[in-house]
Amino acid sequence: MKRTVDFIGKHGRVVVVSHIRPDGDAVGSVLGLTNFLRNVGIEAYPVLKHGVPTVFQFVPGAEGVLTDLPDGDLYVLVDASEWERTGFERPDAPIVRFDHHLTGERYSHYDLLDPEAPSATSLILQFLRTWDERAIDPTVALPLYTGLLTDTGGFKNREGTRAFEDAIYLINRGVNPRKVAELIFREKPIEMYRLLSLALKTLKVVEDGKVAYMVVRREFFEEVGATREHSEGFVEYPLSIKGVIVAMKVEWDPEGYWKVGLRSKDGGPNVAAIAEKFGGGGHYFSAGCRIFGEEEEVIEALLSEIRKALHSTVS
Repeated sequence: MKRTVDFIGKHGRVVVVSHIRPDGDAVGSVLGLTNFLRNVGIEAYPVLKHGVPTVFQFVPGAEGVLTDLPDGDLYVLVDASEWERTGFERPDAPIVRFDHHLTGERYSHYDLLDPEAPSATSLILQFLRTWDERAIDPTVALPLYTGLLTDTGGFKNREGTRAFEDAIYLINRGVNPRKVAELIFREKPIEMYRLLSLALKTLKVVEDGKVAYMVVRREFFEEVGATREHSEGFVEYPLSIKGVIVAMKVEWDPEGYWKVGLRSKDGGPNVAAIAEKFGGGGHYFSAGCRIFGEEEEVIEALLSEIRKALHSTVS
């Protein structure tokens, strides 16, 4: 981390970028790191091709996020396994990757990858504490906490104490946890509930009650005037059914594929291994992938791999 601090510190114009369709960890990583770099005197630019979802507009710096990739001396790729996930052409400049997924491309000797980190923002927090703790003010702490809170599913999806230790540190740096939780979990747009009501009608439980899934179809979005950000977190509903240990959400994407979210509980299989079968990845209990094809074919292909994983887990 100290070598990476020195390396980034030598560059005068740094671009921080993450994946398309950003979640809370992507937004928090981009803005937390950008705001810190500006605090230590580096010219830094936050970039997200699809912008900041409405639910995260409260995060400091959200209004300044760029949707086009500017020129830079250095590009820092955060919370993404490979550059292609940003939606931009690869730049002709050095790239450093910060991520809590081990899969994906390595870009330099300065990449920081930590699969034990509960979120990408947790890894970034450790890095920034190595750099200069004095520069971690509320404009840095709030984005980092947002990523930590959302990527752990409200501290439900990770074991150990690290997420809580990070949370305490960030709260002591000016974060109001009650306010952040209300903004994220208790300020839902009505379109989200209208979309959810349609998606729940597709809910199915199979494999003797061990597997549940739901589908979010194109016509659902059109019927209620919803967008992709309104379906964030839907996979938690099939996962919350008693007896279910594996859940998935299969969602139509305007680019022609199905976006799949996979989750498991204790005793369930490694869903990252399932996602990798389809070119995706993630963590043991939380992963995702993209699949082209007809709805029924996609669901059956996923269920086939889930059955194999269940059998392997039992064995």
